[in-house]
Amino acid sequence: MKNIALIPAAGNGNRMGKKQKKQFLNLAGQPMLARTVLLFQNCDDIHEIILVVPKNDVSYCQEEIINKYQLDKVKKVVIGGSNRAQSVYNGIKEIKAGLEDVVLVHDAARPMLTHQLLKDLIKHLRTNPHSDGVIPVIPVKDTIKIIEAGKVVKTPLREKLFAVQTPQCFYINKLEAAFKKSIGSLEKFTDESSMMEYLGYSIETIKGEETNIKITTPQDLLLAQYILEREGLGDV
Repeated sequence: MKNIALIPAAGNGNRMGKKQKKQFLNLAGQPMLARTVLLFQNCDDIHEIILVVPKNDVSYCQEEIINKYQLDKVKKVVIGGSNRAQSVYNGIKEIKAGLEDVVLVHDAARPMLTHQLLKDLIKHLRTNPHSDGVIPVIPVKDTIKIIEAGKVVKTPLREKLFAVQTPQCFYINKLEAAFKKSIGSLEKFTDESSMMEYLGYSIETIKGEETNIKITTPQDLLLAQYILEREGLGDV
């Protein structure tokens, strides 16, 4: 039984407002992507890593990320697609997996999760036979409004709202089957769990981590730098 990490890192990160792609930006002395992959590299419960990157960055990732940081668990570097879902599917198709093998799909721009979260996700999926997938979530702090044409039309109950994080953990064969059923409509799903949920699979949740932030804007990068310095986590 293998646990395989699949890390899509094929985006351009336009909201960061930088010339360099955000997954390669420096974070506490290391490229963000290297820091993220090292978290899986150094976790005993992860056996293999599949990295999905832009076509023009394959050589760079091989030399400056994988070789430089001795990431020997990275078994394949796959070329990404036109959107996140297609990139993840490209990676899934490169995995030769058994019925008991698990994949953890994780945003390259979330470089601060803990090994404990990885272990908890894997344990929950493997010990709950009726679960097809498990995702980490945290409660929403702000009041959320549904707005149409600039007008508030509904205010959902905050206690029922949760923000979804990654890694998202699934049996590989079930996730691949979901992708095959969704070909032609992948662009409407913002994450793997929403696709699985739409198709009727059972998705369960565990408590996520407040520091497992997704770095999207320059302000996020500053916050991540602060957290890492505060926690003394300059190196993974």
